[in-house]
Amino acid sequence: MTDSTLARLKQAVKLQLNGKLAEAEKIYLGILDTEPDQPDANHLLGLIRGEQDLDDEAVTLIEKAISLHETAAPFHHNIAGIYRRLGRLDDAEREFRRAIELKADYGEAYQGLGEMVKFSAGDPIERQIQDQLASKQLDERVRSYFNFAAGKFYDDVGDYDRAFEHYLAGNREAHRNFDTAGFRQQTKDTIYAYGSDCVRMHAGAGVDSRKPIFVVGMPRSGTTLVEQILSSHSGVFGAGELNDMKFIARGTTTLSEVKQPYPNSIAGMPRSGYARLGTEYLNRLKRLTPGEEYARVVDKHPLNFQFVGLIMHLFPNAKIIHSTRHPLDTCLSCFFQNFTKGQDYSFDLIKLAHFYNDYRRMMEHWQMMFPGRIHNVAYESVLEDQERETRRLLDFCDLEFEQGCIAFHETDRSIKTASFMQVRRPIYQSSKNRWRNYERQLAEVARTIGVQVVRPVTISRVSGDGRLSCR
Repeated sequence: MTDSTLARLKQAVKLQLNGKLAEAEKIYLGILDTEPDQPDANHLLGLIRGEQDLDDEAVTLIEKAISLHETAAPFHHNIAGIYRRLGRLDDAEREFRRAIELKADYGEAYQGLGEMVKFSAGDPIERQIQDQLASKQLDERVRSYFNFAAGKFYDDVGDYDRAFEHYLAGNREAHRNFDTAGFRQQTKDTIYAYGSDCVRMHAGAGVDSRKPIFVVGMPRSGTTLVEQILSSHSGVFGAGELNDMKFIARGTTTLSEVKQPYPNSIAGMPRSGYARLGTEYLNRLKRLTPGEEYARVVDKHPLNFQFVGLIMHLFPNAKIIHSTRHPLDTCLSCFFQNFTKGQDYSFDLIKLAHFYNDYRRMMEHWQMMFPGRIHNVAYESVLEDQERETRRLLDFCDLEFEQGCIAFHETDRSIKTASFMQVRRPIYQSSKNRWRNYERQLAEVARTIGVQVVRPVTISRVSGDGRLSCR
C-alpha cells in the first residue's frame, strides 16, 4: 500500500466514524477506481453499503476483500453481521468463528457468536472466554464483550447465578450513562404538553394518510415480532427502526411560537405545522422504497412511545400498535442485551426499572387521551394463540388476512434488531417467564416497578384420600 493510499484511507475512516458516509464513500470509490484490488477500500465501502441497506452489494465487496486478505479478522466479523441480518445464519456462524480463530481476543466476535448459537456444557468456547477474561491486558470495553458472551454461555447451560454475575460485569464495563432525572422530567413535560385541551385543539390536523403504521413499546417486548408479522403481508413494507420521528419532533421548535425544545414547543404549534411535518415524514418514507408502492409502511422504533401524541396529530388515521411483554422478562432481556447505541438506561438495573416506569406512565397517558386508537399486542398472547392475535392485528390495520403472516419466519427480509434470531423461527415458548431463573437478582427491579412476584403452585403428590399436596 502506498503512503498516499494509506493517508486517503485514514481520512475516509475518520469521516465514516463521524457519520459523513457520502464523503467517505467518494474517497473509497476514488481509491478503487485506480486500485480495484485494494482490500481495505473494498471492506470499508462494503460497510457503507450495509449502512445504506444495500446488503447484496455489501456482501460482494466484503467477500472480495476477504479473497484479497483472508487473514483480516475484522473482514470476517463484519460480513458475519451482514449475513446474520440477511438470515444466512450458517454463513454468519462460520465467519464469526473464523474471526475468533484469527484473533483470540476479538470480544465482539465472541459476543456476536453467542447471540446466534445455543451453547452446551463442555463447549471449548467457555475456556477460551475465561482465558481472555483472566488476562490483565484486556481493555475494559473488550472485557465487556467477553462478559456478555460469558453471560450468554452460562445462561444457555443453566448456570444462572454465574450468568448474572457476568452480565453485571459486562454492563458495568460498558460505561454507559443515563440521566434518569432528565428523562423523568421529559416524561412529565410530555404528559403536561399533551393534556386534553391540546388533544382537542389539534384533533384532525396533519396529513390524511393511512400509510404509516407505528409499533411502539419497550425494546425487547416483541416489537420486531409484530413488525415481522405485518411485513409478511403483501401490502406492507417493514422499514425497521427509523430515527425519523425524533428529527420530526425537533422540527416542532422551528414552527412553534414557543421556541423551546420538544415537547414544550407543542404549546405554540400552529395546526398548519402538523401538515408540513407530516408531509416531511412521508417523504422520508418514500426514499426507503424507491420505485415501489406499498399501502403501508411499518416504523417499529420502540422509543416512538414518546411521540404518540405528535404522531396522532401528524397522522389522524395512522395505526399505532403497542407491544407489551411481562415487565420482568422485558427488563431482563434489555439488561442482557449489549445495545450498540441509544439504550443507555438498560446498562443499570435500577435505572432500567425507573425508565420502565416512565414508559408505562406515558403509555397510560396516551391510552387515556386517545381511547380506542392504540392496539395492544401482548407477546404472551401471540405465543398462546398466534392466529387469533394476527387476525386481530390485521383487522386493526384494515388489512385482509394472509396466510403468509402466520408463516412470518419464512419472509425474506433484512433484520437489523437484536431479535434477528427469534423472527427466523416459528413461534416458540422458551423466552416466556425467563425472569424466574433470575427472580432473586430481580427483586429490587420488581419492587421498583411494582410487580408482585407470585410463585407458581406445583402439585407434589396426591394423597390416598384424594387431597392434593401443593408447594
